[in-house]
Amino acid sequence: MQSDKLVEHGKFIVAAIDFGTTYSGYAYCKHADYNKNPPIIKCNTWIEGETLTSKAPTCVLFKPDQKLHSFGHEAIKNYYDNPDKLQLNKYYYFEYFKMMLYEQKDLTTETYLEESIKEEDVKKRKKMKAVDVFGAVIGYFRDQLLGAIKNSGEHWFTEKDVMWVITVPAIWDLRAKQFMRESAKKAEIAHDQLMLALEPEAASIHCRRVPVGVQTEGDGRKIIAAMAPGAKFIVLDQGGGTTDIAVHEVTGVNTLKEVHQACGGHWGGITVNKQFYNFLEEIFGKDVINSIKETNPSAFYSLLRNFENKKTSFKKEDEGEPEGQVTLRLPVDWTDTFKAIKSLSLAEAVEKTNFKGRVKVNKDKFRIKNDLFRTFYDYSLENVIRELEKLIAKKELKGVKTLLVVGGHSASTVLTEALKTKFKNIGMVIPKDPGLAVLKGAVMFGFEPGTITSRVARFTYGIGTTRPFREGDPESKKIIVDGVEKCKDVFDKHIEIGQVLEVGEDKYLEEHEYVPLYKDQTSVNFNFYDTLNKSPKYVTDDGCRRIGSLHFQLTDGMTGKRSMALKINNSGTELVSLITEIATKKQSTGYFRLPSESN
Repeated sequence: MQSDKLVEHGKFIVAAIDFGTTYSGYAYCKHADYNKNPPIIKCNTWIEGETLTSKAPTCVLFKPDQKLHSFGHEAIKNYYDNPDKLQLNKYYYFEYFKMMLYEQKDLTTETYLEESIKEEDVKKRKKMKAVDVFGAVIGYFRDQLLGAIKNSGEHWFTEKDVMWVITVPAIWDLRAKQFMRESAKKAEIAHDQLMLALEPEAASIHCRRVPVGVQTEGDGRKIIAAMAPGAKFIVLDQGGGTTDIAVHEVTGVNTLKEVHQACGGHWGGITVNKQFYNFLEEIFGKDVINSIKETNPSAFYSLLRNFENKKTSFKKEDEGEPEGQVTLRLPVDWTDTFKAIKSLSLAEAVEKTNFKGRVKVNKDKFRIKNDLFRTFYDYSLENVIRELEKLIAKKELKGVKTLLVVGGHSASTVLTEALKTKFKNIGMVIPKDPGLAVLKGAVMFGFEPGTITSRVARFTYGIGTTRPFREGDPESKKIIVDGVEKCKDVFDKHIEIGQVLEVGEDKYLEEHEYVPLYKDQTSVNFNFYDTLNKSPKYVTDDGCRRIGSLHFQLTDGMTGKRSMALKINNSGTELVSLITEIATKKQSTGYFRLPSESN
């Protein structure tokens, strides 16, 4: 077992952080507890009013000096209710900020985050470095986790005994993954004590190890853990922000391989909230909403929180009752502010909109017909179903009969029932607590990273280099070095999109030889690029993007060719390079660094 290897390295505890778009949590497990059946994985418990939950909202409040003030429910309470009368115009509040790592394609260590509740005046909007925001939140989890372990009576352990695992979506690119590693460094988590777990893989590992009931229209009861080698299944991780879709094949008792590159998009639970917010803007107008945000943020949040609860509880059978309705409690500030700005009552105004007959306002009751409420899910459902249809149609996935559905948004029966209706011939696996499958699976991955035996490259990866100028090369690429014509910006391909990559610390790909461009160079920067193109010629081709660099210091006093061999291991969740100075056998292994500025 891979867990024995961790013991050899002194890591007796695996601690996992599931850093989600809407909710986050952490869990840990001792090696002795992992070997029990089932493993004893301890999750944190958060208090929300009178309810205990395993995750907290991913919301964070920073002081004016950009030090963390509060996280989760406390951050929401401090920002929206402000019981301590803080000067909030000087504070920084962030929510749903994880999506930036998917949306920001030119992510760097200098990328800034704008506060979530934005000033209308762009010049007044406050910003913080994104890496500081993420680093502070990871640091908060780190401190909470270490405290929880100590409070459990485990006084013998030191921080060196902990292997940290942070979850990331499989559809994230390497820049976003490296950004999380840089953020963890800010939180004082050492590089060699950190692993990144792909969320669909973590869910698969959990469901293979812990028996999970399968809801199907056919046999009604299967166990995904009992799947025989060769069986394939699709993993749909429907989180708050992203939809992550992967395809895995069982290769052994405790092993899996990826058989198709991960796909998905920005179709998670917050898209339902976004559709509702757009609806509110149509009903109330941006001016009213902005006024409420500014004068009574508590009333603003109260309505959104009420919607969040209704979103989860709204069921498939509700759709069949067109005369039924969803009732939201409307804080009085909404109706009073509307009347003050628009000079008519909200009830009167609704009758003049396209929603007449489908929306009713009666004092503090905001009633929405079921058929209208159901449309808030359309964007998410349509995109998820379309992506699954494309995937299932691929010939290499012929015979796939199981869909594993996990993630917080999969608690919505509107989603799961729509999938059952659309894909009648595919059995659906829904864990008892789908929102914790990734977190618990991440702990298991920390003990047994070898569970995944191979992955499929999502991009073509290469290094920017120079070579002798050839006929057909653009004149703009020609440079003269020591009297010799060279071609710059050449894309030297190491990995091709769709390539199957075996997993293992020793599974490096074919090495490529490089020579410093100038004779007097004392160091070399290798710039890494990715693209969706199978065979790019130059790093300036459309779609090519620099994802980072790796620095190598040449040995002093060397003369002659000074060749270096570089090879890449991308079979893990990240890209690792091994550089060897051929003459001296000097080696350097490491992750590439994020660019400090946009390309």
